[in-house]
Amino acid sequence: MEFEGNYVALEKKGTENKMDLCCDPNGELQSEVAQHPQSMRHVANLIIALQRMKNSHTAIGTEFSDHELLNILMENVVEERSMRRVNEDTESRVTTYISTSQEKYDVRDQFQKSWVLIKEARELQAMTLQGGSVHHKVQLNLSTYVAPSTNNSHSRPVALGIVGTDLYLSCSVSSDKAILQLEEVKDKDALKTISGQGDMVRFLFLKGDSGLSMTSFESARIPGWFISTAKEDKKPVEMCSAGDSNRITYFKVNNVSDQ
Repeated sequence: MEFEGNYVALEKKGTENKMDLCCDPNGELQSEVAQHPQSMRHVANLIIALQRMKNSHTAIGTEFSDHELLNILMENVVEERSMRRVNEDTESRVTTYISTSQEKYDVRDQFQKSWVLIKEARELQAMTLQGGSVHHKVQLNLSTYVAPSTNNSHSRPVALGIVGTDLYLSCSVSSDKAILQLEEVKDKDALKTISGQGDMVRFLFLKGDSGLSMTSFESARIPGWFISTAKEDKKPVEMCSAGDSNRITYFKVNNVSDQ
């Protein structure tokens, strides 16, 4: 190995094989390769030469023992494997939700108010229904999901669709507040598998069951915010933060798939 200013020549003794390296005026490395080095010593010397040219325009030639060259190479291998392991661990922590089943449910709050779809405003309102008006209540297609990377026995991810429509409940953020919306989803396959890091997670809610056979729906995208109804009649179904005493966050959910 020979160093001269910003120029390095690597030559394999006893052969015509040679690699020339130099720095152009802009500091970029230029190389002309006749053949790749064929030994660990040549590989290590090349790495050292490149590193020295990167850090300084003046290089000093030196010889390294086989043990020193092996240590240099092993340090690079260990660092590369460590970075790869970190990337793999990060990817494995990304939660993926997979739809497993779908059933039809009826929903009412503790004051027996049902959810009614107001088509003109594309919103849900909670209201007391009697007699001939009962048919106005909505029923939900509740799709249940599993997430192999999590083990939460207290709640289950679900998507909530309105029976007879392409509308699904979703939760988004506006001005630091969770907003409940009804979104039209034509492509149902898009909801079969949902990434916890993706935008589609807005359609997922964590279905939590209490000991009193009541159910809550917490946003999977914005933890601490729940689907809720007002205590008054004919008010919109909205998101509220945990502990809001003015809102109702637990519901009676009945399976009506066989009806």
